Amino acid sequence: MFDYLNSESEEVKAVLAQLSEAKQALQQARDNYRPSILDERYLTGEEVCRYLHISPRTLQTLRDTRQIPFTVIRGWVFLYPESGIKNILNKNGI
Repeated sequence: MFDYLNSESEEVKAVLAQLSEAKQALQQARDNYRPSILDERYLTGEEVCRYLHISPRTLQTLRDTRQIPFTVIRGWVFLYPESGIKNILNKNGI
């Protein structure tokens, strides 16, 4: 007679599957989102290390010797302009 929705209903299973897919898509978008500042994309130290295949200590040395462009936020957060990293690579023929 009455058709009730419950966790075993096909309709409910379909909606839950769609919600799970939407959740995964949103998490992936959040993880890959990098806002630009004045049309410049900034990388974290970890991203620069992966990009250049260097260690965090080598990155610190490049920073200390001003061989790589960077911006400091709050005195301890370092961001690196992607275009600056690419310019350094181009200058060195890499």
